[in-house]
Amino acid sequence: MLLRSICVLLASVLLATPAGAAPDRPLLRVCTGATGGAYHQVGERLAEALAATVEVEVIQTHGSWENLEAIDQEPRRCDAVIAQEDAYALYQFEKPESRLTMDRMTTLYGEAVHLICNRDVQADDVAGLHPQRHRILVNQYGSGTYITWRLFGRLDPAFARFKAREVPLEEGLLKIVDGVEAQCMVIVGKPGQGTAALADRGFGDRLKVLQMESDKLHQTVGRDRRPVYRTASLTAKHYPRLLKASRKTQWVDAVFFASPQWKARYPEAANALARALLRLVADLSTGG
Repeated sequence: MLLRSICVLLASVLLATPAGAAPDRPLLRVCTGATGGAYHQVGERLAEALAATVEVEVIQTHGSWENLEAIDQEPRRCDAVIAQEDAYALYQFEKPESRLTMDRMTTLYGEAVHLICNRDVQADDVAGLHPQRHRILVNQYGSGTYITWRLFGRLDPAFARFKAREVPLEEGLLKIVDGVEAQCMVIVGKPGQGTAALADRGFGDRLKVLQMESDKLHQTVGRDRRPVYRTASLTAKHYPRLLKASRKTQWVDAVFFASPQWKARYPEAANALARALLRLVADLSTGG
């Protein structure tokens, strides 16, 4: 009787598990950004690259700040995040009690800080703007743009003089094209893409990019005590209509962070993730 029961049990297991079936793939939850945005696209590309070995859940968020909050929670809502490097520095500034632990896996690409203004603004540089006459818009709380402008104000008091108003990117672009309620908008992103590219393509005859330089922005910040901004140029190659000449501005890196606990729990999956990131970064560096 016992032998018969064992045979029945073995048969049921064999029927339930098809021959050659792969074991369950570990789940990797990646917090990215808005659907269709650059961070979300990176998540989708990772999901495709890892489909055979890792189940990647690409989570839509409002951006860098929400991503950091999600991976800082207990239990974590994400196993990996994409965030601007200045967001991580500001998070350490504003939440010193946080015990946030993340492994910095790689820099994905550089993002430029675009200060786009209506052409009626006479200034060609942020230093020529007046806090009362020129109203500046930034994207909503939690976005990379919101974070960048907030950290600018901490590092250089000249930026803190401007009381920037938060609006969604698309609405902000409409307002500075109109030029009545606001004259300038800050957009942080990979050059030649997203809302800044739309501004060039659709409104390059009515908008322009201002120069943004400040040595104070290059101070060391965060627990690592290293600068997060660097000066580089945007050119007409990026924006043929917005720019007649190159403009120097600040750049910040978009970084991929992962939970060290997830990596320790799934070492083979972590190795597969590293290989996928290596190929992805190589593609991104060549415009892929």
